[in-house]
Parts: sequence; C-alpha cells; structure tokens
Amino acid sequence: MDEGKIATAAVVKSDSGPLAYGLVLFMGVIWGLAVSLSKIAGMAGGHPVGLAQWQVIVAGSMLLVACAVTAKLPRLRPDVIRFGLVCGATGVAFPAMALFAAARHLPAGIVAIAFASMPLFTYLMAVVFRVDEGTGRRLSGVLVGIAGMALLVVPKGALPEPGMAPWVLLALAASVSMSFENFYAGGYRPPDIGSLQLSCCRQWGAALLLTPLALATGTAAPVFAAWGPLQWAATGTGVISGVAYTCLLIVIRTSGPVFATQSSYVITLAGVGWGMVLFGEHHSVYIWVALALTLIAITLVKPRTPRATGLVAHARKDELEPGA
Repeated sequence: MDEGKIATAAVVKSDSGPLAYGLVLFMGVIWGLAVSLSKIAGMAGGHPVGLAQWQVIVAGSMLLVACAVTAKLPRLRPDVIRFGLVCGATGVAFPAMALFAAARHLPAGIVAIAFASMPLFTYLMAVVFRVDEGTGRRLSGVLVGIAGMALLVVPKGALPEPGMAPWVLLALAASVSMSFENFYAGGYRPPDIGSLQLSCCRQWGAALLLTPLALATGTAAPVFAAWGPLQWAATGTGVISGVAYTCLLIVIRTSGPVFATQSSYVITLAGVGWGMVLFGEHHSVYIWVALALTLIAITLVKPRTPRATGLVAHARKDELEPGA
C-alpha cells in the first residue's frame, strides 16, 4: 500500500477452529473485564489522565517484550513515528482517558454498550470517504445502532440518574475516535512493518502524549506508593490490553478479520455481565433493548465477505513468527 493513499478493503480467507473460538471467547471476556477494572481504578481516586498513562506504559512494555522475543523490534522511521502518534492519540490516549472518566460515573455495562458502537462508526466513515460501499443491509445496521445509542440517553428513566447522560456521550465520542484510528490505520499503514510492532508504537505514541500531560497536571498514577485497588486495577487494564491484542493478532492470522470481529459480541456481553457480578448493576428495560439493538447492528454492519480493514486486519501469517 502506498503511503498517504486510502486503500480499499482486500478480500481475505478465513479458516476458524477450536483455538480461534477459544481465543475469541477469552479475549472478549477479559476485554469486557477491563471496563469494570477502569471503574474500580476511578472509584479509588485515580485521575483519568494518570490512569491512562499507566495503562499504556504497561501495555506498551508488554508489547515491546513480545517484539523482542519474536526478534522484531519496531523500526522508528518517520512514517512509523507519525503513525504511532496519530493512532496513539486517537485510538489509545483519548479513548483510555474517556473510558476511565466515563466508567467512574456510569455503570460498567452502559460503558460497554457505548464502546460497542465503534464498528458502526468505522463503517460509516468508510462509506463517507468512499472506501467501502454503502449497502442497504449495512447502512440499516448503522441506523439500528444509532437507535440503540439513543435509548441510552433519550428516554426518561433509561439511566440511573439523568446527570449521567454527558458521560454516555463522552464514551460515544471515544468510540468515534477509535473508529477514526481504525479508518486511518487501514489507509495509512506504513509498509514493511508488522501489526505487533505498530501496536507497540501506538501504545508508546500514546505514552509520549500522556506523560507530559500527567506530569504537568500532577495527575500521574501513584505507582510508587503502597499498592491498593487503584494501582492493581489500572495495571490490570494495561495487562489485558497487551494480552488481548496479542490474542487478536493470532485470531486474525489464523481465521481472518471478520471472524475476529465476533469478539465484539463477547466484549459487550462480558462488559455488561462483569458489571452485574462485581457491582450488582441492574439495568432498565431501555438499556436491555439498547444492548439488543447494538448486537443486531454489529451483525448487520459486518461484511458477508471477509475484508481486511484497519490496523490489525492487515496482519500477515508470518507476523508472529521469530525472524519474520
């Protein structure tokens, strides 16, 4: 792919098996848990900026180790650095801050539903910029998803408290930001570098942006103090990010990107389930309908033919093999 040129999606093959299903279930469950851990860290007094900074440092360190183990350390070319900064800002730094902030004020299940809208916004951007075609089925999925998101904030009594609505909008803004990153990554991916390396760069790109902000505002996570729920929960989100992303790469390598998108269902359901288990959350009928509409929307928007779009969707089969 030529740098600076939006590319159309490429058709890829899919070959799923028991391992792929197991990894999809595993990464979906732990990614859903990350929402609840974010809530725990926020409730313990952590600031969104400092928590996001610590999360990306943990995740970036894990991915850097994975790159070293596979003998594929990132090549810091100008295009790779630019890619890491743009994706780090839009796909990691802002969404992480928004997640920590929203999770502190909202039930974890509602945050999980809001974040599940990312595939809808990604497809909508692809249609607007004529990277993908606007089929009736997939566009109807966007409309169904918008209806589901509206049910989170519009009806009186949908949320436990009316004042929570702005935090839902913040979570949706984070989803839009991640969609932009996915769209950008699909068209401006640097050549001759693997997805694992690029993911490491985007985490450290986010760290470069968040660290000065955390230091300037005095909001860095107190990782050198005695560890409690705040530190453990924030570290947990970073570990989950690194582990789950590696699982995602394996699934895409073995079974294709469309199969990997099934993790969206598991993440959403797990996010709602973890909130009920850990915080005893109970939701109004509007929230349950919103959940159902969101899952239906994801199904409608998903392409019938496997197509590679976004950062990890371009993963080659040899990307996790040493010396590749």
